[in-house]
Amino acid sequence: MKRISMTYGQVLFELGIKKESLQKAQDMLHENEELLSALENPTITKKEKENVVEKLFSDDIKSFLKVVCDNDDIACFDEAVEYYDELKRKTDKIIKAEFDYVTMPKDEQLERIKQYLMKQYQADKVELTLKEEKDLIGGFVLKVGDHVYDNSLSGKMRKLQQKLTWRHCRKQIQNGNKICHECNQSSC
Repeated sequence: MKRISMTYGQVLFELGIKKESLQKAQDMLHENEELLSALENPTITKKEKENVVEKLFSDDIKSFLKVVCDNDDIACFDEAVEYYDELKRKTDKIIKAEFDYVTMPKDEQLERIKQYLMKQYQADKVELTLKEEKDLIGGFVLKVGDHVYDNSLSGKMRKLQQKLTWRHCRKQIQNGNKICHECNQSSC
């Protein structure tokens, strides 16, 4: 995420703009490519862009969008809203997680996962996105922010392969080879 998007997201958050207004603005920009193109177009004057914003958007977001357009940063709007959402979740003690699975977990399993996440991250609520991933072969992968809990069969196989490769390379190097000729590794 760009720093400028984070700055705009912080401003949206501090202004207290409602999520509904942001969603309506995003929907309008996504549904009308000509509108987004016009607001991004450097050949269209700032005054013309301000007039468009004045006519189309709700009062609580007009001033913000005018500044964004004046700075030719409308392309950052989606990321700014994404960062706003992140700040809002943090303030409301809500964490966002993704649960990738092969076999859909039962409701009680999902509830235990949510309880675990709330305890682990001191959250009041969990927004859990479920995603079927047949490539995992078995098990699951749980993603929370930058943390990934990989309890999948494919993940375990990958770790085993890395461990075996590491042992092989280490043995080659211990035998006096400066480099493992099979995998071109100089060290593990």
